[in-house]
Amino acid sequence: MKKIILILLVAIFSIDLNAQQITEKEVSKSGSFKTGKFKKAPKKIYINSFNIYFQVFGSARAGTSGGEMLGTLKGNTNVAMGVFLDGVDNADFQEITNKVYDRYVKNLKELGYEIITADEAGKTEELKDWVRKEGGNINAAQSVGFVKVTPNNYAYYVKRETNKGKEKSGFFANTAALSKELDDAVIADVNMTFYFVQMKTFDNEFIGYSQVTGKPNFHLARLLGDVNNQVLSSANYAFGKNLTASEAAINTTIKKGVWSNEEVFEKGLKFKESAAAASKSIPNYASVIFVNNANMSASHYMPCNPELYKKETERMINEFLDVSLSRLAEKI
Repeated sequence: MKKIILILLVAIFSIDLNAQQITEKEVSKSGSFKTGKFKKAPKKIYINSFNIYFQVFGSARAGTSGGEMLGTLKGNTNVAMGVFLDGVDNADFQEITNKVYDRYVKNLKELGYEIITADEAGKTEELKDWVRKEGGNINAAQSVGFVKVTPNNYAYYVKRETNKGKEKSGFFANTAALSKELDDAVIADVNMTFYFVQMKTFDNEFIGYSQVTGKPNFHLARLLGDVNNQVLSSANYAFGKNLTASEAAINTTIKKGVWSNEEVFEKGLKFKESAAAASKSIPNYASVIFVNNANMSASHYMPCNPELYKKETERMINEFLDVSLSRLAEKI
């Protein structure tokens, strides 16, 4: 009980009453099973992954195709918008990730866990052919528009890495096999994603018009939306092996996005790009009509308050991890 109180107190003292809090109500236990067995799990833990994904670029495109409609020949419309996050950069992302990771490790140790190093995990048969990666590097190859950040003083393993730097971990999790080789140690996997912009498109073939809009949308997202690389914002713990699955698991995931109430971005900030097709009625004698295409491409920078961005991102990560650790503490 003292351990549980300790974790909860850490969360309480970090509360900002003006912001939306991440509590048990905002998270799901989906995927958890046989949680009572954690009482028998060794007090050793290996942090298999610790990734924070930050959106730094948003883009969208809308367009209409030209042609004849109701006696009118319309040109093509093509609108593109690219919005860059302005005010924070790689050093800030690294600072946030390092601070939340160090706090997370400190809390795990206060719960009585011994942290298994990457060196020790790398000696297992499960990871012997995997690629060791050192933390503290910014990876922009994982998902379009996002940077993936891992902590300094941390190392992890991936099954392989493409020539473009994209990391692959295989189709099936190796959690159970890895835990078994580490004497049933608890395996932790942490992933979180932050978005900053919302893009919307509109196009109408009938009037020959297309539009793209963008506005701030800073939040901790439930899911990294890349179709080829979907990642849940989650903090999961599992140990042991039962056939091919883990013996037990305590999973914590965000039910839906969590937004900050702080003015991280200027209120009412919006961007819009539009294109209207040039058009002309077709004369009866005309066999060929040349119509100019409207083709627009634009780039914007969406400025944020850097101190508020860092403060709110760090707060949401810590609150989420505190909930996950409270759940773990209740079962050990």
